[in-house]
Amino acid sequence: MNGFAQHGLDHLSATSLNLYAAEPALWVVEKLLHRRAPVGCAAYRGIAAEHGVSLGLFDPALSMEDCQTASLAEFDRLAALSADSNRGKEREAIPGIVATALVELRQYGPPTPPPEGQRQHRVEVTLPDVPVPLIGYQDFVWDAHGIVLDLKTQLRLASEISPAHARQGAVYVAGSNREMRFCYATPKKVAVYALRDPAAPLALLREVALRLERFLRLSRDPQELAGLLCPDFESFWWSAPEARALGREVYGY
Repeated sequence: MNGFAQHGLDHLSATSLNLYAAEPALWVVEKLLHRRAPVGCAAYRGIAAEHGVSLGLFDPALSMEDCQTASLAEFDRLAALSADSNRGKEREAIPGIVATALVELRQYGPPTPPPEGQRQHRVEVTLPDVPVPLIGYQDFVWDAHGIVLDLKTQLRLASEISPAHARQGAVYVAGSNREMRFCYATPKKVAVYALRDPAAPLALLREVALRLERFLRLSRDPQELAGLLCPDFESFWWSAPEARALGREVYGY
């Protein structure tokens, strides 16, 4: 039995593999022990801003103000119980992010609607020698232009596609002739970058998956696997106080 089957994992995602590559100790906590600390308000900012941008792209007649209001309402819903000290800063950034992203992306025209009953376009990719598929969800697709686009919200504009995002995007366009683009939007600036060579990050993602499978084969006991790892609590992955507390509970220090 392969390592994924030993632990009841029937699929992977680029996000999951990126987490394992960056901080395997947290991956074990979340994926094998099924313990998850609350996310910070930066994540809620991204979800909320994407909500407003999506509304504005699929309905070109919707005003910018209505899209921004919808984003703020979504953020308030998600962050209602959050103790994140950055809550106010993240909320303040949302209207500007929605504005910069919509001005840029409305030039493409309305995106291709996802299948009925779905909020995003689902993709499934099989990698050589990896016994489970990778599943991903594309933010926006323009069939007429042959473009898949992922929206990333930031407070400081990225100058290029990050390696982790490249691996994510490679899954979204695997086996197709579509171009993968990333829209990085801040409250004041926006940039769109194309992923020029998706084959390279996809090959790297395959290597991560193969190594993860071998690691999982070491034991059927998640606690035993956790005992082989040392969390780096200085990493931003553990920046939330709740996450560090959970890590100390699992790892004992």
